[in-house]
Amino acid sequence: MTSRLLAGAALAVTATAAAVTAWTLTRPALTDLPETVVIAPGVFTYRPAGTYRFYGKLVDAPLETPVAEHPLEIMKNQDSRAEYAACVTEGACQASTPPQSGGAGAALPQTEVNWYDATAYAAWFSRKTRQNWRLPDDREWQRAAAERFFEEEIVAEDEDDPAQRWLAAYARNVASRGDIAAEPQPLGTFGENSHGVADIAGNVWEWTTTCVANSDLTEEGLAPVRQQEYCGAHIAEGRHRAIIVDLVRNPKVGGCAAGLPADYVGFRLVRAR
Repeated sequence: MTSRLLAGAALAVTATAAAVTAWTLTRPALTDLPETVVIAPGVFTYRPAGTYRFYGKLVDAPLETPVAEHPLEIMKNQDSRAEYAACVTEGACQASTPPQSGGAGAALPQTEVNWYDATAYAAWFSRKTRQNWRLPDDREWQRAAAERFFEEEIVAEDEDDPAQRWLAAYARNVASRGDIAAEPQPLGTFGENSHGVADIAGNVWEWTTTCVANSDLTEEGLAPVRQQEYCGAHIAEGRHRAIIVDLVRNPKVGGCAAGLPADYVGFRLVRAR
């Protein structure tokens, strides 16, 4: 009887050790994880996305100063072609042009991915690392961008010529691009911001989870009344905001829902705690 118990215990220990060994072999090493930046809690500025109206006139959203109570951990770099290619190889991501696992192109940011591609990659990477990774929302992106978020002045719609407001916004967005490179550049080309986040507001815009919304402002200073939220297009952040239809991989050839299109669109993820 004693020998049977000892044998059973030995088998249980062996099975447990095997399971631990298997988990150890499949989990990613620390060096396999992307470098991240942790942004401390505190006050930051945020200008909400979407269309805002004040007594029926189009205006830009008012600037807010929320207080973040928790740290934000975000990838230092945008997802690269090499990283995305690994997801494609395992069949969890849709092949994109150009997926590249080696050579000089591997160090370029992954572009030509739509919102669903970026979301699929986040789900795959979460399974791969046994951690919770996701796209940032628009508020988190602005918090991470810090001084590299390009502010927009609040300009009321002209009753006599409403198109002037749109033209002024278009001109601001063109000016914000400056003399920017025409093609995607190797990771790190555009430097780091004050938080240490690299290439933010370079020439590759980044998908967020924020949908397009219409809101009304009140003179009493109350929270805006949400009228409608449309999630067939999401906000992509960069040198200016872009609203891109979710299925679009190349915003330069169509699919930008409003305003000046982004040059390229890619993504970086945040790690949820």
